[in-house]
Formats: sequence, C-alpha cells, structure tokens
Amino acid sequence: MRVLVVDDSDVYRYALCSVVAETSGFEVVADASSGREALALIGSLAVQLVLLDVCMPELDGIETARLLRGQYPDVAVLLLTAGRRAGEDDSALLPIEDKRDISPRLLADFWRRQGQDAVK
Repeated sequence: MRVLVVDDSDVYRYALCSVVAETSGFEVVADASSGREALALIGSLAVQLVLLDVCMPELDGIETARLLRGQYPDVAVLLLTAGRRAGEDDSALLPIEDKRDISPRLLADFWRRQGQDAVK
C-alpha cells in the first residue's frame, strides 16, 4: 500500500508517517505540507492511499480531496482532523477520522472497507 501523507503540521505529519510505517503492508512514498504540494506530487508516485488533513491554509483538505478524486478516482482518500466539527461529515461522502486516533489497525480496517487487502 503506497501512502501519501499530507498535513501542514510537522508534528502530525511525522506522527502519521510513523503510524503508516508501523502498519504491515503500508509504506509512505512521500509526505506533503499542503494540498498544492500533494497535487503536484501524486501523479508521479503511484499512490494508493492519501491521508489528508482537513484544515490547511490556502487549499484545505476537503477541496484537495475533491481535486484528487476527480483526477485519480482509484486513489483512496482518508480525511483527518484534530477533532470533528459540525458540518465536516458533509465532505463529499469521504470519511473523516480524528488524526489523534490513527493507528495501524484503523488504517488496515479502512483499507479493508475500501474492498482492498492491505496485507499481501
């Protein structure tokens, strides 16, 4: 599972990369600090999953997710936030998880719900 981690916080980006690295069958192929950077990177990486922060300056995670899904419909996107807020569940039917709860098990379960097998 090739993963792109996108978060404007260095601390969360590092933590998310660590969780991905600890998840069997998953690997971080790149990380980005903005939606624009993610859009520039994704085409050359053969990414299968994007972990994407909802709240980022300039191009937020929800708009980035819409652009990613439009250009790369086979890429799974998991939106992350440091606490859910009212109205965020209306984000183009993409799942939103609290990034403080991300774990190897959550990632593997998310991937299984996408109809994929994370461990090969």
